[in-house]
Amino acid sequence: MRTTSLSQAIAAVTLFVLPTIGYAQNSGEESEWTITPRAGITISTLTGDYAKGDAYDPRLGFGGGIEAEYHINKTLGLSIGAFYTKQGAKRNMESLTATKRLPADGTLYGGNQDIIHLVSAGEHFTHYNVSDYTSEYDYVEKIYNLKRALDYINIPLMLNVHLPFNLPVSITAKAGTQIDVLVSAKDKGKQQTYINGTYDNSNYSSSSLKDGYKDFGISIPMGLAVNYKNVELDARYLWNVTDINDVDMVGGDDPVKAHTSTFLITLGYNFNL
Repeated sequence: MRTTSLSQAIAAVTLFVLPTIGYAQNSGEESEWTITPRAGITISTLTGDYAKGDAYDPRLGFGGGIEAEYHINKTLGLSIGAFYTKQGAKRNMESLTATKRLPADGTLYGGNQDIIHLVSAGEHFTHYNVSDYTSEYDYVEKIYNLKRALDYINIPLMLNVHLPFNLPVSITAKAGTQIDVLVSAKDKGKQQTYINGTYDNSNYSSSSLKDGYKDFGISIPMGLAVNYKNVELDARYLWNVTDINDVDMVGGDDPVKAHTSTFLITLGYNFNL
């Protein structure tokens, strides 16, 4: 399955590149290159079957990298880049675990009467208060402010149209195709614990969730850039067209599908070569 995704990605890039390179070679224009480091933010969420029941809200993250553009002529350019982007979404979910007995090694144990595990999620999402359980339980743990953190390396290939407007700034329309390589998949958030009268707050990070997601995907990036004296503000939407989920069946006969939906806004500086 993952091999198929990579093959589709390579095929998509090839179909996009070959016609454009052929035009560039026959244009007769003198070529120019620019290199643009970029850094900014991502605003992302998850769509598809995962989004049912208000399970997710947008997540704010980091996005940055570098692009090289080959200027075919004054109007057209072809760029390729490499970006690191934090995608995923906020999870409308909290969990609470409480036990009446806590062994010396810190592990939880006990029968049905000694331990409880509560989960609040989706459209019925409510918050738990640890203090509501401290009179009955010796150990209480709440995990909250959860984010499904999906970190990617994106390799976009873009056709750039430098619009011929007579303005103090230059405006460029961009569209293309992009290979997405999954780097990390985890749940991250906050954790509050109560142990025999003592409260503690810390950061929470789950074990890796990469086995549940495909290693490769394809997106279609499209957007606009505004350039003033080599400083460029770039805003693009990354339209994920492949299912990122790698779990075929979850509690039913229909595959559970998921897609990322991401805005990438960066500030860069063009270096002429």
